[in-house]
Amino acid sequence: MDQAVAVIESFAPRRYRPQRDSFYYNYRLIRPYLKPLLALLEILSQRQRLKTDPGEFSREIFFSLKDFYDVRDRLSPHEAVRDRALMLKFRELFLFFYDLKELPEMDVSRWTEKD
Repeated sequence: MDQAVAVIESFAPRRYRPQRDSFYYNYRLIRPYLKPLLALLEILSQRQRLKTDPGEFSREIFFSLKDFYDVRDRLSPHEAVRDRALMLKFRELFLFFYDLKELPEMDVSRWTEKD
């Protein structure tokens, strides 16, 4: 966990550190969130994939975020891509970790075709 956070903090915008601490890093203290948080942070630390394969990388981030915020797995993949609150968290994630106000180009409507 600490290694993934260190990698992320080496490139993530400093001004959003309090948001990353509040909305992500502090969940490592709550046992059910530990595994999905680590998976999410490991994906987020692969920043170079944002340039090489933004669509697939965004898809992986989204579903990893879904696993983290929906620990009890109440949302189906189809419901998740249509969930406004989850999409807002997804947008905020790109801002807090990559300082991107606009999401990379992606076809969200096709994300559940692989599942």
